[in-house]
Amino acid sequence: MGLISSRIKCYTASRAFTLLELMLSLFVLTILVFLGKKLISLATDSSRSVDETRIICKKLNDILMCIDDDLKSMVLLDKKQPIFEICKNEGENGLRLFFFTTNNEQHVTAAVKYNVVELEFGKLEISRTILDSATSLSLQKLLMQNHSMEKFFEDVDTKSKHTRKFSIPLADFKFRVAIQMPKKSIVALAPNTKMIYSWNTISYDKNGKSIIAKGNLSFFDVTLRALDKTDAVKLHALVAKDMAKAKDFLISHAKSSFARIVPNSEPFP
Repeated sequence: MGLISSRIKCYTASRAFTLLELMLSLFVLTILVFLGKKLISLATDSSRSVDETRIICKKLNDILMCIDDDLKSMVLLDKKQPIFEICKNEGENGLRLFFFTTNNEQHVTAAVKYNVVELEFGKLEISRTILDSATSLSLQKLLMQNHSMEKFFEDVDTKSKHTRKFSIPLADFKFRVAIQMPKKSIVALAPNTKMIYSWNTISYDKNGKSIIAKGNLSFFDVTLRALDKTDAVKLHALVAKDMAKAKDFLISHAKSSFARIVPNSEPFP
């Protein structure tokens, strides 16, 4: 009886050990399956993020190249100087930029307007409007009478202009104008309220005062930023809680494109 009892205990222990091994194996298998799914999910998210970043960067470069081509082809008007007008949107991170260019299918002088509108913090819409050649010629004549380019664009018939809205919303838009002063120094100016460059003279507002200075147009600095969908949602949530953190988040997470643009029409010494 003792021998039989011993064999039964041995069999029971062996069976219990086998069940334990099976449970451990199932546990390990479950962990491996979970980790596998997690790795696949992470790899998919990473691939999606890389693809989205590539698309964002391409669209930013497309906008920047369009601005670059327009500004490089600025047209010389009276006294062989390019003329442009910049109007800052009051209380918004946006502006309206007006000038003449030959960057069009006919390669003729045409007036163009870039409009940057802030829909909300971290979300800007940008569009480009170009006038037909006859309407652009009318504007050139009116400028001799100190007419406003901004006012002209507001009043012109919609049939005379073509507007293109760029598909990607921007997170930020920065624009600077560099002027070479008579003493060879270069001053970079960011639009405050309104800025006009004409006949070797730039006029702008600063701290409520009108400033007029002589100098040659040197270059433009343009910086564009955009967020992917996930970061745009995070930014929107931060704006309601802490604007300072939202601004830091935008700068640190946004994809950016930058260009220094020198107009080909400007004769530099």
